[in-house]
Amino acid sequence: MKRTRFELDAISRASWDELVGRDFYSSANWLDFCATEHGGVVDAVVVGNGAAEVAVPLFSGADLAGSPYDWNAELTSRSLPTLPTGDLVVGPREGYQTRLLRATPAPTPGAITQLLTELRARAADEACVAMYLTTEDVRLFRAAGVPAPAVLLECDAWLPVPDGGFDAWLAVLPSKRRTSVRKEMAAFTAAGYRIQRLPLRECSTAIAPLAVRTESKYGHDYDTAEDLATFRNHERCLGDAAMVALCTLDDTPVGFCLYYVWRDTIFLRWTGFDYPRLRNAYEYFNLLYYEQVRWAAERGIRWIHAGLKAAKAKVSRGAIIRPLWLLDLGATSPLTDAEHAVHEHNTAFLDELFADSTVARGIADRAEWLAR
Repeated sequence: MKRTRFELDAISRASWDELVGRDFYSSANWLDFCATEHGGVVDAVVVGNGAAEVAVPLFSGADLAGSPYDWNAELTSRSLPTLPTGDLVVGPREGYQTRLLRATPAPTPGAITQLLTELRARAADEACVAMYLTTEDVRLFRAAGVPAPAVLLECDAWLPVPDGGFDAWLAVLPSKRRTSVRKEMAAFTAAGYRIQRLPLRECSTAIAPLAVRTESKYGHDYDTAEDLATFRNHERCLGDAAMVALCTLDDTPVGFCLYYVWRDTIFLRWTGFDYPRLRNAYEYFNLLYYEQVRWAAERGIRWIHAGLKAAKAKVSRGAIIRPLWLLDLGATSPLTDAEHAVHEHNTAFLDELFADSTVARGIADRAEWLAR
C-alpha cells in the first residue's frame, strides 16, 4: 500500500535509513516532508534476496509543472527533445539529490537490472525519469541497459571540513581569498551581529518574513503564511533535526540559515535576510560558510553540502563541485536519437566551467563530468 508517510512492507524505516547512509535527502523523514509538502504519494523500489541490496525512492501524484523536477521544461531550455509526460519522480521530490541506495559500494549488475525493470513497470506508459542523479549512478543504469544519454543539469557544491578545523580550511584557500575572508569576518564581528543555533520550532514565526524577502529578491512570489506553513511541515516531519543558525542584530532577527546535520554532513537548506537592516558586512558568507565551517569542525563534521547555483562563490571558499544529471530510464527515449545534441550540450556546459579559472579549480575529477 502506498502512503504519504514512508512505510514499506519490505523494509522498516530504521533499516531504510541504514541503507540511505549519508544521503539525507533519501531519509525516511525527508521523504515524509516531500510527500506532505507537495501532496504526492511516497513509495520505493527495493531489490534484494532476503535483504535490501539496492533501492530508490519514488514519488507520484504531485504537479511537476514549473518546478525544478519538470524534466520537459529543463530539456526545452537546453533545446533538447522532450519526453512523455507523467508524474512519477524517480528519487526524492525535493532536495536535488537522487541516489541509488546500496547495501554495499558495488551492487551486482543483476540487482540494478532488476531495479530498472521494476521502475519501468511502475511508470507503465508514462515517463520514467531520474533527476539530479550522480555520475556513478548514471553509469550503473547505463550499464544495465538504459539507452538514453545523460543530460548535464547542474553543479552541486560540497565544502570539505579538514581535520585541522577552521584554520586548516582557511589555509588551503589562495592567499588573496584568505585575506578577503579575514576582512569579511572582521566586518561581520564589528557590525555587532550575533549567531544563535535553535530548533526551527523556536523561531519559525520570526524567520518566515525573512524567507519571503529573499524569495522576492529573486523573483519568487510567496507570502509569509505560505513559508510559515512549510516551516511547520519541516517541524512536523523532521522535528528538532530542523535547525536554524539565527543571525540577530540588537536582538532582532535579520538573517537565518535552516540546515540539517545527517551523519558527517551539514545540509544547508534555506536562507533569508532582512536586507534593509543589514550593514553590508558580508552577512551571507559569514552565516552560511564561515560560521558553519567553524561549528562543523568543532563537532567532527566533515562536509557542508552547499547545493546548486553560485558555483564560483562557493568554489572560491573551498568547495568542490560535482555534476548532477537527468537520465531517461525508459526502454526507448527521444534522447537516444539526439545523442549528438546531448553531447554538445554537456560539452558546452563543461567548457563554460573550465573557462573560469576559479570555477575550474573546484572540479576535482574531470572524468566525473563525462558520463554519456
